[in-house]
Formats: sequence, structure tokens, C-alpha cells
Amino acid sequence: MKRVLPLVCLLTLAGCTKKGFLEAPDADPEVHDKIGSFSTDTHFLLEPTADAEDLLGRTVHLSSKGAWTIADERAPGCQVRVKRSAAEYQKSYRIGLGDMTAMSGGYSEILKLEARYGRSVEAAMKINNAETLTADTEGPCGDVIVNSVRVGTGERRLLRKAEGNATGNVGRGPLQIGATREGATDVADEMSWSTPQAYAFTYKRAPQTKALDLLVDAPAQLDDGDLVQFTFTTNQDAYLVIFYLEASGAGAVLYPAPDVPVPQVKANQPLVLPGVGEHPIGARLADPTTLARETLVVYAFTTRADFDQFKPTAIGDGSDAVTYAAKLTQALASVPISRWARATFTYEIHPKSP
Repeated sequence: MKRVLPLVCLLTLAGCTKKGFLEAPDADPEVHDKIGSFSTDTHFLLEPTADAEDLLGRTVHLSSKGAWTIADERAPGCQVRVKRSAAEYQKSYRIGLGDMTAMSGGYSEILKLEARYGRSVEAAMKINNAETLTADTEGPCGDVIVNSVRVGTGERRLLRKAEGNATGNVGRGPLQIGATREGATDVADEMSWSTPQAYAFTYKRAPQTKALDLLVDAPAQLDDGDLVQFTFTTNQDAYLVIFYLEASGAGAVLYPAPDVPVPQVKANQPLVLPGVGEHPIGARLADPTTLARETLVVYAFTTRADFDQFKPTAIGDGSDAVTYAAKLTQALASVPISRWARATFTYEIHPKSP
């Protein structure tokens, strides 16, 4: 998307590095009753991790729509005692690509798959669960934290479906796109692990906490040349940073902009950008004959001070979204998750009909 911008990108936080954060949505509702002792607040990793104990006690940000983020490290002063309990069982299940997450460098694999196949990929998993680790915490760990981890061995295959057979629906908020399971065609990627590792976890929330909830609404499909508006809604007053990233690795910052230097959304009052009289934003294909996918990435900050500290001109050059995304991911490692939220919205740009 250009200002008028090319909406050609893929969700690339360009650096979910060790200093960054992990993202994972809810499990597919169809498998909740088929996976042993899992509950509806259990979440799954695209790739397992050997640092099972280290996941416990980390802070989690959770929105009302299931989009959430967990910190790469425990908060300073958080103390965790690990309780282990045997939980041996075997289970097989499937879960959509949009319902999984990866950590560190592995996160780029989701982006590559989505860039190539869109939403037509799901994971077929076979798990030999060995044990459950539970956290007994002390100190300032956070309002919402990882409280248990599932550990086991297993295998995972990513199955690509024929695009023509995949049907879906788009809902409000980040990554709210569901698809049917007809027509899995071939294996896009597969892996197995023979030593027990963490592959799923749950969280718990202190009853008095209130997360910053950020939703993005926009058309899921655009034609080359279309003008577009985005609608942003939060449950608290917030300041926004908005940029897009392309499948090719390029991208640009949309807001703050000269005509909207401080994008602010009021609690429960949707903000539409661009507004009346503001510079339009339009879909532009690099190749007017080839469909492209792009992802809008939005950060919301609850305080003006955080917005000023982390806006593109403060930690980047003001326009290069790829460099900015990497720097922002690292910078936010030291900021309590309760003070910010992130949302993404992926869409397609289609060639204009003759």
C-alpha cells in the first residue's frame, strides 16, 4: 500500500528475536476435546522448545479475541518453583496455521508459508505427552503469566490445501480468518522430535487485571488501485503506530504521518484512518497481473510517553518499516506488556479485472 501505498505484505515482525516476544493464538475449537488434559486456554507452538521450565512465569498479554503475546524472559524479581506431574498419553490432532505460533527465528517460517500458500496450511500433529510442568510463583511476575507447560515427543506435518478448495470467513480483529479442511494436498514442511520438549502451554490471569485490547478492521480483499480505510478499536485510550510489511521483505510506516502526527484512539470509540481530508491510502501491485498478500501491523501504547519513546522517528528513520520493526521488537522487551498491544491484519490485493 502506498500513501497511496502497496498493500503487498506479509506479517513480518522482522525480528521476533531472543529480545522480542512470542505470539500464539487459541487452539482450534474442534480439537479441544481430543487432546488429553488440554483445556480451552491451551496454546501450541509451531516448533517445540527445550527450554520448558524457562517458559514458566513469563508475562502474557491476552486480548478478548485470542490474540496474545508472551515475553521472551521473566520479569525482574519473578521467582518460579517448578512442579512436575506425569501425564503420559498419545494424541493426534489438526490445527490451522493461523492458530499456531513460533518463537525466535522460527517465526519467519509462518510468514514464508503464509506468503506462499495464504491460509491454506494446517498442522497435523502426533504427540506422546510425557509430563506437565506447573509454576509456583513469587514476586512481581506480572498480571497474566504462563502457568503450565506440556512436555513430550512427537511429530508435526504442515499440509498444504488447494486454494480453490479452502473456504473461510473473516472476522473482526487480528488473524480472525477461518477455513474449512477440505482438500489437503501435500506436505509443505515436516519435523519430529525424539527428546521431551515443550510444545504447548497455558496461562493464568489475576482477577483484577484488564488487558489493552486492540482490534483492526479492513477489507480482506482489494483490487489494484482501490482506496482503503482501516478502523481501529481499543478498550482503553491509546496511541497508535501503524506500518505494513510485504512478502518481498519491503514495507513502510503509514502512521504517524505529517497529517496525523499523533494517531490517538479513544476507548471504545472506533478510529478510522485515513479520515476526511487526510492523505488517501491505496492498494498498489508491483506487478499488476499478480495477486499479492500484505499485512498491516499495529502497535498501541497506553501512554503518550511510550508512544513518543517508541515511534518510528525515535528509534528508526521514520519510514523504513523493516528496520523499525526489528528495533521495536527489541526495545519493547523491557516494557511491561500491560502498557502496549499489537495487532495484525492480513489481506490480499487482486489484479484489476479487464
